[in-house]
Amino acid sequence: MIESRVTLKQVAARAGVHVSTAWRALKNDTYVEPAKRARIRALAKELGYAPDPMLTALSNYRRKQAPVAFQSTLAWINNFPVREEGRSLVNIAGYHEGALRFATQMGFKLEEFWLAEPGMSPKRAREVLLARGIRGLVFPPQPLSGTELGLDVEPFASVAIGYSLASPRLHVVANHQHNATLTALRALAKLGHVRIGMVAATETLRRANHSFESPYHFFQSVQDEAQRVPLLAIPGRDEPRNLAAARAPFLEWFRRHRPTAIVSHVGEIRPWLEAAGHEVPGDVSLATLSRVFDHDWSGIDQQESEIGRRALELLVSLFQSGERGAPATPLRLLVEGRWIEGATTRRIGPAAAELLAKLG
Repeated sequence: MIESRVTLKQVAARAGVHVSTAWRALKNDTYVEPAKRARIRALAKELGYAPDPMLTALSNYRRKQAPVAFQSTLAWINNFPVREEGRSLVNIAGYHEGALRFATQMGFKLEEFWLAEPGMSPKRAREVLLARGIRGLVFPPQPLSGTELGLDVEPFASVAIGYSLASPRLHVVANHQHNATLTALRALAKLGHVRIGMVAATETLRRANHSFESPYHFFQSVQDEAQRVPLLAIPGRDEPRNLAAARAPFLEWFRRHRPTAIVSHVGEIRPWLEAAGHEVPGDVSLATLSRVFDHDWSGIDQQESEIGRRALELLVSLFQSGERGAPATPLRLLVEGRWIEGATTRRIGPAAAELLAKLG
């Protein structure tokens, strides 16, 4: 005898709720109050309920064939003290463009929510989001690394872009920054460069969870000692007010170590070099790890739009599966960057085969 499958309708009947309420509870949807949700889920487990995979596949097929209907509103959380700054940074604008496009395709509305609005507190923000029926949050990069928000995300599906949000600790979507550095170093080695330096602001390194400089230190460790160039770390943020004091130390570092190529996030080093009489790329090649800021440079296209798209894709999957709150085991979804040859690098000799072999 083949036992009949326990249906959702039977679970709902035993629980004394409507079928839609049982469905939401089994999706762990916070629209159903926690105690009722836990009771329905426990009852379903006791009865041996499991979704019919064939019906689920059919439902998914029908949903894909039907016109996209409005699903829900998701919030893009802007935590910058000046609202426009969180909108105008070109990397964040790229993330937002990809996220908005995917949300629209899937029938979701993506709205900005400004945490620094006058009178807004973490408690008030939670109340407003819930009152507006918002159950999904995406956190773009924060103003500073190590940011801790007092916002309770228990009722929300949540995803962060990048590593600057330290608390709550969420699933993260980011550029594969470790591979980005290795890709840039290999590209320069193929152009014949061996003496390669790196210049970066310490805040940028922290924001990337130190993924940029760790492969650079590995690169230096496999070099002959005579070819090693120490990383020049500029204290603080890569902003004009802070960088002005870094010009002289940078030029002294360049004079002392004479790299033939430099990997950097700091676009200001190009005018510093040129003002000191050094031609780019005639005297030194420059490569950036984020072409969104220096698009005429050779370097890494981090694919900001794709990162935003993947962040929303992950958020929607969490939303639809009923996962809420800070996860016990956060995921890290890494998007590969692409090396693009620009106007700031040149070949100085045959590929450095021995160095490339050591880099793997």
